[in-house]
Amino acid sequence: MTEEEFLGELAEKTTSVTIREFTPEGVRMSYNLQGTVKGQFDATHMETVDALFKPDGVYEFEARGIDQTRDGDMVLTLAKGTGKMVSPTTIQAEGSVTYQTLSKNLEWLNAAKGRFEGTYDQATGEFIAKVFAQR
Repeated sequence: MTEEEFLGELAEKTTSVTIREFTPEGVRMSYNLQGTVKGQFDATHMETVDALFKPDGVYEFEARGIDQTRDGDMVLTLAKGTGKMVSPTTIQAEGSVTYQTLSKNLEWLNAAKGRFEGTYDQATGEFIAKVFAQR
């Protein structure tokens, strides 16, 4: 098995929320967030998260993001995961992430299997996550 390594920390803040739909399965919402990635590469980060908040306090989500380094390298991300309410305003989330880039400096990300774990504060709109990868 390939060893997992620390890729970086994602720190972002919600810029907008859209309530999409009320269903028997739960509430569908979309979030736009912006922030930074710091670690094996540093970049600005923006993403859209589509989430289903279920009545039992569990949620499922998919996020599409773009990272942009100061050197002009762009990384596209696709994350999928789940979360659970751990306090009245805190969600603990985890999941997987895949990468796509044309950057020669970061091309190893195309084959990397990413994993993240983080905390979303509903009161402040802040999400902090540790990201790990297998090359």
